[in-house]
Amino acid sequence: MSRPDDEPAGGVPRSSLRAAARDRRVWAILAVVAALLVCCCSGAVGTLLALSAGLFSAG
Repeated sequence: MSRPDDEPAGGVPRSSLRAAARDRRVWAILAVVAALLVCCCSGAVGTLLALSAGLFSAG
């Protein structure tokens, strides 16, 4: 009983990653998530730098 490599054992074809990569909505969502991560990380780094500068100036 051989089956093609594209189909899982359940017989339901899995969604194509290529088709999802062509969808502009996927790229838009990824861009928004990436922008939020950059903003949060830069905010955290700025806070840490401000805290460390305050500690060094106080001591």
